[in-house]
Amino acid sequence: MLLEKSDMKNKTVFDVNIWLRYFISGKAEKIIDMMINNDVVLYRSAEMLEELKEVINRPKFAKYFPNGTDDYVLFVEQVAELVDTQAFFDQCQDPKDNYLFDLAYQSASNFLVSDDKIVIATPVRQTLKVLSLYDFKAIMGISDRLVISH
Repeated sequence: MLLEKSDMKNKTVFDVNIWLRYFISGKAEKIIDMMINNDVVLYRSAEMLEELKEVINRPKFAKYFPNGTDDYVLFVEQVAELVDTQAFFDQCQDPKDNYLFDLAYQSASNFLVSDDKIVIATPVRQTLKVLSLYDFKAIMGISDRLVISH
């Protein structure tokens, strides 16, 4: 049986904290490089975009995002495929992050990438690997560094 081209991709969900790391470091283009060079397909949901907007608009992030959310939301919309998810997952200790698992499972993703220790510690099925950005890049053979100045 031949595999569909999409079956050979590294289907991936980035937590909002990963998107923010790339945006704040000014290296969002590294996401596109990753997609091209490592066959990564990214997925998004309406809940993710809402959380992204909410986080970017927090006062502590104002210096990083002086022009608001529009460009960043547009970037995510352009590089990540939209999945219309249904809420089923309820195992995360932080209930507001359950949507990430719904998105990962309903998009048949291989990876959920987060730097949130609670998300990483959440028990999941064997078909999904939940790991930090550092570990994801190690698996993918990506060596770029994201430096965030405070």
